[in-house]
Amino acid sequence: MNWLLTCVLFFVVLCLLGVGMVRRVNLYQFPFLTGVITFSFLLPQIPALANDRFLPENAFAKAIGFTILCLLMTWLGYISRVRPFALFRHDFSEKRLLIAAFVMSLLGAYFYYELSRIPADLVVGVQMSGASVMYVFFSRLLCYGLAIAALCFARRMSAAAMCIIAFDLVFYLDRILVTGKRAEAVELCMIFLLAFWFYRGWMISRILAIAALLLGTVGMASMGDYRNITRVNAAPVWSDIANIDVVGNITELLSEGGPEMRNAVIRINSTDTTLDLDFGKVHWNHLIFAYVPAQLLGNNFKNALMLPMPIPGRDYNPATGSTETGMADAFQSFWYFGALKFFLLAYLMHRLWVSANAGEASAQVVYMLSIVPAMHAVSHQTDWVLTVWVHMLMFLLPALAYARVEPRATARSDYGKSNVPFVSKEAADYGS
Repeated sequence: MNWLLTCVLFFVVLCLLGVGMVRRVNLYQFPFLTGVITFSFLLPQIPALANDRFLPENAFAKAIGFTILCLLMTWLGYISRVRPFALFRHDFSEKRLLIAAFVMSLLGAYFYYELSRIPADLVVGVQMSGASVMYVFFSRLLCYGLAIAALCFARRMSAAAMCIIAFDLVFYLDRILVTGKRAEAVELCMIFLLAFWFYRGWMISRILAIAALLLGTVGMASMGDYRNITRVNAAPVWSDIANIDVVGNITELLSEGGPEMRNAVIRINSTDTTLDLDFGKVHWNHLIFAYVPAQLLGNNFKNALMLPMPIPGRDYNPATGSTETGMADAFQSFWYFGALKFFLLAYLMHRLWVSANAGEASAQVVYMLSIVPAMHAVSHQTDWVLTVWVHMLMFLLPALAYARVEPRATARSDYGKSNVPFVSKEAADYGS
């Protein structure tokens, strides 16, 4: 049964990846990118677990079966016919957008700089706390500045936009290279790929996408070694990096498995055994954890806002820095019905995509900065993107409000660009 379910999961993932091969525009959409994160992050960990005799009976089958269900819900949620969000229908002054991008870039750069001054062993490959959390929180402003500048540059190449982009890349690339942040690296690529798709219709080639997928999958297994090097030396030492046994690491991962799927297997099995569900309280607790500063309000106040959660079993001892996957928190919340979280997320991401392709600049920025957190629903937790959206409401929304001008009279449509294969094309326009 274990290997049968593993083969079914592999087939479902290949189907999601195949979506991008049918129409190149689908390479930028949520179903394909869900397949990418599942293929590169989770699948290499599964073969070893399928043969692990020390796992509880049927625990592996439950976890893989639920993962398949979540991926199917992602597909079903995305193929629903949708219209753009009316709330994104605004027009903006390019000059004001660039001013907002410049200001946010400066503020974000300051916190990036402060973060870089913290010793690497306190921020690389560890659970951050204290000042480093605050610096990461506000450094996100630089990402907003970069996304806005990239859109402006793709629409009309200007020296101002180019200067902001160049300034932001100095800090962005430093964080990627020094701390080995995979999410930031993918987000940086998506920002520019999407910006030039929205305004120039440029699409990445299928061969390049497949090559990036395979290289990313192999490189993912060696990220721990890379981070160990940067943590010890506070910078990448290329001679040491060149000596990383990339082939050996991916072989070891395939033969021994990884901690994330093991965590998910144990948590899902424990929840199915006890039926001690949190009914979504985990999302409230994550928001409190992210947005209530204990340094200002105190730990007692912050803890008082937290809702009680099911206690993990004694056999659950996750490695530091490992995740549980979004499947674990979805199952913990609503049992097998937790797969509907993936349906809802896919539905919302589809509406964002349609809004962005309808020409709405605000939706384009939000989509560019949401796609990677949405992918984390598979590898980390289902509400990662929700936390990011709250952050956008706090900081990106005021910037867009400043840049807003009187709307144009003409309506927009995406002329069917948003639809994934096998779904009838439907022009996405705004209802009254």
